[in-house]
Amino acid sequence: MRTRKVIDTSVLPSVILFIVFVIINSILSKNFMRASAWISFLQTVIPILIISIGQAVVIIGGGIDISVGSTICVVNVIMATTSSFEGSALKPVIIGLSAAIAIGAFNGFLVAKLRTPALLATFATSFIGNGIALTILPIPGGQVPLSLSNFYHFKFFNTIPLALIYVVFVLLIWLIWKKSPMGVALYAVGHNKYKAFFSGIEVYKIQFYTFVFSGFAAGIAGLCISSNISAGDPRIGSVMTLNSVAACVIGGISLAGGSGTVIGSIFGAMFIYLILITVMGMNVPVYYQDLVSGIIIVIGIIIAVYIQKRGRPTKTY
Repeated sequence: MRTRKVIDTSVLPSVILFIVFVIINSILSKNFMRASAWISFLQTVIPILIISIGQAVVIIGGGIDISVGSTICVVNVIMATTSSFEGSALKPVIIGLSAAIAIGAFNGFLVAKLRTPALLATFATSFIGNGIALTILPIPGGQVPLSLSNFYHFKFFNTIPLALIYVVFVLLIWLIWKKSPMGVALYAVGHNKYKAFFSGIEVYKIQFYTFVFSGFAAGIAGLCISSNISAGDPRIGSVMTLNSVAACVIGGISLAGGSGTVIGSIFGAMFIYLILITVMGMNVPVYYQDLVSGIIIVIGIIIAVYIQKRGRPTKTY
């Protein structure tokens, strides 16, 4: 019975896809299974893991956040322009995260208070964020404090990236929320916000906080990217929005809301990044890499949805 529950979990498709592509990459490259390769993989994939967690919470609550990529861009250019290479990291971190939370709160205001459809509200906000990023830093450049880069690239025992603490931190906030009455309310709102409202749940308060959390997660992801590349790029987060949505779908989270788990989004995000490694490992010409990657992602989504439909509904966690 316990085995049956494990097999039926919504996370299963993303776990299977992740394992399959680990095997494929280990065949394509003998160096893939080396510790150094996995350290590099983790340090690179951490930002998409974090924004996928934030995106997952919004989608579970019945919304969607198209502005996470532009939020990352804003945080990145702020980090690169508000301090010197050897300056204090406190100022850019505080300003960057404050900006990200403000964007999330603005989205929450539009959706929860003004009752604007989440897709339209966050789509408009994404243009505003991109415009702000380009205004602050029109071309790539700037410098991120060295202390942030050193922290991000530090490895315990030369094996475990210290940067994983960012993922753990965001997950911890989610778990605290999940175990609280607001966690139960989140799934109820995502399942049917009208029934949730008539059950006495503060629907719009829950919706507001999901977008604030998503903005905060995007801010942490922007901090991670900035620390990793040690410079600013006003377009650095543009491709990450749809990747986060795809990661959630592959991870078993229904776009209709009310079901799924952030753990699934994490495996979905790692699967998507493994696709990029696979395409490069197959020596696909650079002009066709996006095409091949997109086709594989579509196939992955189809497989994930098919497995989920065949499985029985299970309790989220």
